[in-house]
Amino acid sequence: MITRRALLAGGLAAGTATSAAASGDATPVARATGVSDDSATLNSILSEVREIGNAVTPQGGDSIGLIRNARRTFIKNTSKFPDFIDVGLLVWEGVVDWLVYVQQPVTVTRLADGRYTLPLWGTTIVLRPDFAENFVGQGYDK
Repeated sequence: MITRRALLAGGLAAGTATSAAASGDATPVARATGVSDDSATLNSILSEVREIGNAVTPQGGDSIGLIRNARRTFIKNTSKFPDFIDVGLLVWEGVVDWLVYVQQPVTVTRLADGRYTLPLWGTTIVLRPDFAENFVGQGYDK
Protein backbone atom coordinates (compact mmCIF):
# COMPACT_ATOMS: atom_id res chain seq x y z
CA MET A 1 0.00 0.00 0.00
CA ILE A 2 1.36 3.42 -0.92
CA THR A 3 1.42 5.99 1.85
CA ARG A 4 0.49 9.61 1.25
CA ARG A 5 4.07 10.64 1.91
CA ALA A 6 5.41 8.29 -0.79
CA LEU A 7 2.75 9.41 -3.25
CA LEU A 8 3.46 13.10 -2.72
CA ALA A 9 7.23 12.61 -2.78
CA GLY A 10 6.98 10.64 -6.02
CA GLY A 11 4.89 13.35 -7.64
CA LEU A 12 7.26 16.05 -6.45
CA ALA A 13 10.31 14.18 -7.73
CA ALA A 14 8.68 13.61 -11.12
CA GLY A 15 7.68 17.25 -11.41
CA THR A 16 11.09 18.61 -10.47
CA ALA A 17 12.87 16.14 -12.75
CA THR A 18 10.66 17.23 -15.67
CA SER A 19 11.24 20.93 -15.01
CA ALA A 20 15.00 20.38 -14.64
CA ALA A 21 15.16 18.42 -17.91
CA ALA A 22 13.13 21.06 -19.73
CA SER A 23 15.34 23.91 -18.55
CA GLY A 24 18.53 22.13 -19.67
CA ASP A 25 20.44 22.44 -16.39
CA ALA A 26 24.12 21.71 -16.79
CA THR A 27 25.26 21.55 -13.17
CA PRO A 28 25.91 18.07 -11.76
CA VAL A 29 24.13 18.91 -8.52
CA ALA A 30 20.98 19.97 -10.35
CA ARG A 31 21.01 16.82 -12.47
CA ALA A 32 21.63 14.57 -9.46
CA THR A 33 18.90 16.09 -7.29
CA GLY A 34 16.45 16.86 -10.07
CA VAL A 35 16.13 20.46 -8.82
CA SER A 36 16.69 23.46 -11.03
CA ASP A 37 19.11 26.23 -10.07
CA ASP A 38 16.49 28.76 -11.11
CA SER A 39 15.12 30.28 -7.89
CA ALA A 40 11.78 31.16 -9.51
CA THR A 41 11.20 27.53 -10.40
CA LEU A 42 12.22 26.45 -6.92
CA ASN A 43 9.89 28.99 -5.32
CA SER A 44 6.97 27.82 -7.45
CA ILE A 45 7.68 24.21 -6.47
CA LEU A 46 7.82 25.16 -2.79
CA SER A 47 4.52 27.03 -3.00
CA GLU A 48 2.87 24.02 -4.66
CA VAL A 49 4.23 21.71 -1.95
CA ARG A 50 2.83 24.05 0.72
CA GLU A 51 -0.58 23.99 -0.98
CA ILE A 52 -0.53 20.19 -1.03
CA GLY A 53 0.47 20.14 2.63
CA ASN A 54 -2.40 22.44 3.54
CA ALA A 55 -4.82 20.24 1.60
CA VAL A 56 -3.87 17.04 3.46
CA THR A 57 -3.53 18.55 6.93
CA PRO A 58 -6.19 17.03 9.18
CA GLN A 59 -9.03 19.24 10.29
CA GLY A 60 -9.51 17.16 13.47
CA GLY A 61 -6.85 18.89 15.55
CA ASP A 62 -9.44 21.08 17.28
CA SER A 63 -11.57 18.03 18.10
CA ILE A 64 -8.62 16.25 19.65
CA GLY A 65 -7.89 19.31 21.78
CA LEU A 66 -11.48 19.44 23.04
CA ILE A 67 -11.40 15.76 23.99
CA ARG A 68 -8.05 16.21 25.74
CA ASN A 69 -9.50 19.05 27.80
CA ALA A 70 -12.48 16.90 28.83
CA ARG A 71 -10.10 14.09 29.83
CA ARG A 72 -7.89 16.49 31.81
CA THR A 73 -10.87 17.81 33.74
CA PHE A 74 -12.03 14.28 34.56
CA ILE A 75 -8.60 13.03 35.63
CA LYS A 76 -8.05 16.05 37.88
CA ASN A 77 -11.32 15.30 39.68
CA THR A 78 -11.13 11.51 39.86
CA SER A 79 -7.43 10.57 39.38
CA LYS A 80 -8.30 8.30 36.44
CA PHE A 81 -9.23 8.65 32.80
CA PRO A 82 -12.93 8.51 31.93
CA ASP A 83 -14.38 5.37 30.40
CA PHE A 84 -16.61 7.33 27.99
CA ILE A 85 -16.93 10.81 26.47
CA ASP A 86 -19.96 11.75 24.35
CA VAL A 87 -19.27 13.82 21.22
CA GLY A 88 -21.26 15.33 18.38
CA LEU A 89 -20.95 14.38 14.73
CA LEU A 90 -18.46 17.10 13.73
CA VAL A 91 -16.10 16.19 16.57
CA TRP A 92 -16.46 12.48 15.74
CA GLU A 93 -15.50 13.10 12.12
CA GLY A 94 -12.57 15.24 13.24
CA VAL A 95 -11.28 12.40 15.43
CA VAL A 96 -11.62 9.90 12.57
CA ASP A 97 -9.80 12.27 10.19
CA TRP A 98 -7.03 12.76 12.74
CA LEU A 99 -6.64 8.99 13.27
CA VAL A 100 -6.37 8.46 9.52
CA TYR A 101 -3.83 11.30 9.25
CA VAL A 102 -1.57 9.85 11.97
CA GLN A 103 -2.06 6.37 10.48
CA GLN A 104 -3.72 4.83 13.53
CA PRO A 105 -6.40 2.17 13.25
CA VAL A 106 -9.99 3.37 13.19
CA THR A 107 -11.85 0.72 15.21
CA VAL A 108 -15.52 1.64 15.24
CA THR A 109 -17.83 -0.57 17.34
CA ARG A 110 -21.41 -0.35 18.57
CA LEU A 111 -22.87 -0.38 22.06
CA ALA A 112 -25.91 -2.44 23.00
CA ASP A 113 -28.11 0.64 22.50
CA GLY A 114 -26.81 1.10 18.93
CA ARG A 115 -24.48 4.05 19.49
CA TYR A 116 -21.16 4.08 17.64
CA THR A 117 -17.96 4.08 19.69
CA LEU A 118 -14.30 4.63 18.98
CA PRO A 119 -11.42 3.88 21.38
CA LEU A 120 -9.01 6.79 21.86
CA TRP A 121 -6.19 6.73 24.46
CA GLY A 122 -7.98 4.46 26.91
CA THR A 123 -11.25 6.37 26.67
CA THR A 124 -14.16 5.35 24.48
CA ILE A 125 -15.57 8.15 22.35
CA VAL A 126 -19.35 7.78 21.91
CA LEU A 127 -21.06 9.36 18.90
CA ARG A 128 -24.18 11.30 19.86
CA PRO A 129 -25.71 12.58 16.60
CA ASP A 130 -28.72 13.91 18.53
CA PHE A 131 -26.48 16.51 20.23
CA ALA A 132 -24.94 19.63 18.66
CA GLU A 133 -22.32 18.84 16.01
CA ASN A 134 -19.42 20.39 17.96
CA PHE A 135 -20.51 18.98 21.34
CA VAL A 136 -17.95 17.38 23.67
CA GLY A 137 -19.44 16.10 26.90
CA GLN A 138 -17.90 15.52 30.28
CA GLY A 139 -16.21 12.20 30.78
CA TYR A 140 -18.06 9.50 32.71
CA ASP A 141 -17.59 5.92 33.90
CA LYS A 142 -19.71 2.85 33.27
